[in-house]
Amino acid sequence: MSLADGPSFLQRVRRARSRVFEYGTVALAFQALLVYLFLYVPIAVVIALSFNDSRHAVVWQGLTTEWYEALLAGETIARVNPDAAFQSLVYSIEIAAVTVLVSAVFGTMLAFALDRYDFPGKGLFVGLVYMPIIIPSIVMGISLLLFFNIVGMTLGIQTAMIAHIAFGISFVAVVVAARLQSFDQTLEEAAMDLGANELETFRYVTFPVIKPGVIAGSLLAFAMSFDDFVVTFFVIGRDNTLPIFFFSMVRQGISPGVNVIASLILIVTLLVVALAQWIEGPVW
Repeated sequence: MSLADGPSFLQRVRRARSRVFEYGTVALAFQALLVYLFLYVPIAVVIALSFNDSRHAVVWQGLTTEWYEALLAGETIARVNPDAAFQSLVYSIEIAAVTVLVSAVFGTMLAFALDRYDFPGKGLFVGLVYMPIIIPSIVMGISLLLFFNIVGMTLGIQTAMIAHIAFGISFVAVVVAARLQSFDQTLEEAAMDLGANELETFRYVTFPVIKPGVIAGSLLAFAMSFDDFVVTFFVIGRDNTLPIFFFSMVRQGISPGVNVIASLILIVTLLVVALAQWIEGPVW
């Protein structure tokens, strides 16, 4: 067999490259599998342990729905008072809901201002918009605590709402501004040439295009507000949100009651996400 009958140098290079890509795809799939396992196995473990027939959260002794039945019946289970947990949940939802409403409106307006207008000091202003996102939470919590003390505001739910709005606006503005960068403004000009006023143009042309960005930013603001612990801990006073309630519970050890509440929150969160995706479908 002569050298002329064998594969050429370029053919051998292509075959070697194909093998690299083949093994690289397998390695990438394996890496993705490990990442997903790392993210979701702890969640599955918490749900499984919420059905554990044991007062010790990490010692499996069988399957039971006793903890769910007791919690739904209003009984205290494994040091977890359902009334206190429910009140903390209500506070968390109230703060997050107000944060989303205010942040969605003002964050969208801020995104339009940054995208449509040039003004002196715009670069510095953009940096100020990003600051609540990148600044450490503990610094933000201390600075807001000092601010509320200086202006004489009593710490409580209302101060927590103000604190969460302070960083929620930035999250909505950044997401909506990214959406506006790909927006074709000639669509607005065409609508106005056809007789639509500014409100109608925004209602039927602009908003349907930026709607995914507004929804994504609002969901992000809700998640950050509902999950925040550090900033809230400094500014909420004697009241508790759910993260602070959980913190007070796990300091004494993880109990089946904590696992049950965490599982119920996970289920509700999945329902909210499914509802948001369903709402995002039709054009308003």
